[in-house]
Parts: sequence; C-alpha cells; structure tokens
Amino acid sequence: MGPKRFLLVPGNNSLSHIAKCLAVYQALLLRGHKARLAVGKKHVPFLEKRAVDYAVLPDIQESDDAGAPSVEWFRRPSRIIDCINAEVKLIEDYRPDRVLGVFRFTVKAAARLKGVPFDSLICGCMIPDSEETLGFADGEPGRDEQRAILDGFFRYAGSRLGAALSAVGIEKTNGDIRHVLKGDRTFLWDFPEFMPLPESPGIIHVGPLFWDDWPYDPVDIDVLRRDGRPLAVVSFGTCAVYLPSMPRIIGILLDLGYRVVVAAGGQKQFLNIVPSDPRVVTYTFAPLRRIFPYASLLVTHGGQLTVFEALQERVPVVVMPFQPEQAHNGVCLERLGCGVRLVPPQPFRGNPNVYVEALDRMTDDQIKSRIAGLVSDPRTAPRLARVSDIIARYPGVREIVTRFEEM
Repeated sequence: MGPKRFLLVPGNNSLSHIAKCLAVYQALLLRGHKARLAVGKKHVPFLEKRAVDYAVLPDIQESDDAGAPSVEWFRRPSRIIDCINAEVKLIEDYRPDRVLGVFRFTVKAAARLKGVPFDSLICGCMIPDSEETLGFADGEPGRDEQRAILDGFFRYAGSRLGAALSAVGIEKTNGDIRHVLKGDRTFLWDFPEFMPLPESPGIIHVGPLFWDDWPYDPVDIDVLRRDGRPLAVVSFGTCAVYLPSMPRIIGILLDLGYRVVVAAGGQKQFLNIVPSDPRVVTYTFAPLRRIFPYASLLVTHGGQLTVFEALQERVPVVVMPFQPEQAHNGVCLERLGCGVRLVPPQPFRGNPNVYVEALDRMTDDQIKSRIAGLVSDPRTAPRLARVSDIIARYPGVREIVTRFEEM
C-alpha cells in the first residue's frame, strides 16, 4: 500500500484529545504517510512549538469554552453549520483519504458530505451503545434522575444538530447526539474490563493512547523521594478548572503522611492556590509517566489519559470529578477495585460546582477514610497488577495505524 493522507480533527475542550491525535499523527508519519491536525485557534500556540502540519478550524465548543458538552454548544444551529462548512472546505483543500474525529460532533457530517471515509476515536461511555448512566452505579440514589437529565440533553443536542444537518443537505435527525461520535469504525481508547459494552460491529477496543511530548518541567526523582514519605500526585488535567478545594485536599494528604506532587496541566492559576509547604512540589507540566512508578496514590479529576497512565504503573486512583463522564470513570475504577470516587454521586445539570459542594459537605475525617480505605485494602494491589497487565495487552496507536493501512 502506498502513502495515504489523513486528517485528524479533535474536539478542543481538552488538550488530551489533541495529544491523542498527535500520537496518531507521529505514528502515521513514521510509516510514511501524510497527516494534518486541525485544532481551534486557542491551541495554535501549543502546536506552533512543534513540527506539525496543522490547520485551524472553528469548534462549537468555543461558544462557551466549557470542558464538557453543554447546552451552549448546540443552541445555535448557525454555529454548527459554520463549523461543518469550515470542515468541508478543509477536506476539499487537503483531500484526505480518511478522516479521524476525536470527540468532535461536527466532522462526521463534513466527511459524509464529501464522501470521505470517517472513523472516530472516543471512550466507551460516550457512545449510544453504552447502557450505563454517567456518574452512577446501578441502584445508587439519583440514578434515574441523572438518566432523565442526560437523555434530555442528548435529545436536545441531537435535535439542534439535526436542524443544522438538514440545512447542509443531510437527512435531519432528532436522535441521540452521541451517534455522531461513532464512525465507520469506532476506536475506543478504553478497554472492556473498564467500560463494558455490548458487542457491536465496527467497535474496536485499541486501549489507551499515550503521548510523551508535553512541555515537561525538569523533575529530580531523588528529590521527590528523599524524605521517605509516600508520594501522592494531585492532577486535574488541562481543562480550565479552578478548584478552591484543592488546598484542602492537599492538606488532608499531608495529614495522612504523604509528600504531594501537584501537576497543574499548564493551568498557572493552580500555582497561586497551592499551599506553601516543603512537602509540596508543583509542576506546570509534570512528566507523570516518570513520576507514577514512585507514587503511592493519584487524586485526579478523572480524565482517562491520566487514569490509565496511573493504572499502568499500578497506582490507586481517587476521583474528584467536575462532570459526569469523569464521575463515571470513578464508577469504572470502583468496579475494578482500583480506585474510589471521593464524593457521592450527584445529579448533574451543567454546573460543576455540584461536585465541589458535595466535597464541602464532607468532613476531613470522611475524606481521609475514603482515601485510606482504598490504599490500605489488601485487595487493591493485586487488582492493580491485573489491570496493569490488561492495559499492556492493548496496542493503542499501533492498532489504529494498522487499521488505517487495511483500508
């Protein structure tokens, strides 16, 4: 098979989506193919520092810059149409052999309009095949309310997208918005033990995709280990999140005897709220895959890239979420016995403060009990070892590139 041309289009609500595209991009180039990455304008500075062929596209996420799908993303069909038209123009100019969308709600329509094969890369809980309720295990109080809220949102978003699709000449649909996150082939970056799904044609578990070219701060591992304290990592991803409760969480970890690494994910506002203490070290971008082999605990928002990096190194995970998908990763971790949700499940109506308020209602002793219960459970270590072995069996990026070459 000769060289092919690929267009990679991530959603812009998280740098982790762009990182996954960059992992695929680099692998394609190493195999002799051509690829172009399309991002929103706010992420251009991130790519300008790298030798990447990129284009700039508008994104419905730019309506409010929310870190998770919101009503504002879908309120105006005209904005959706503008995004589709921009994607169509890029496809016409670049003429890819295939398009890959990563948590992108509009690019499937653009690829369809131009007759270009379309694949998607997504997590299992965000496709309509999932029968679970985000953030809730079966039987938990509030589960039915949460399902009704989310089903209403998915239908609303589907209806607004349907109006835009009709305007650009695609048959209108008022169904579940999550259908547009599926492709001719849908690659899942999680694995069935983490997020069980019914078997379905075209659903391919490739496993976690890791990318290690972040603008990392220098780290001296010996310094982090010098006082013999167990190491806890606090990481809340790369989305614009301000967590007033972070100093409290760090203080509790210090009370429990940990030395704390704060991974700010490029969010410099975190640097202003981290308590000044010699046992706390803060990095703008921390090389977590270097640090996790020496860590005893991760406290995180629940982003899957960070969670899977920790699980690969057998680190137990505590999830403090800001939206239902992250909360559901906590559910999945509890199912595996490798982590816990820090706060009880909460019906979510678009306000991430619902989780912070739930944390505020907890006493320090309750929070300490959640953390200590996970770490001290003798079953946690063998469960982590099993999951680490499962992750190692998945090829990740290599599987995607191989499938591309089979077309």
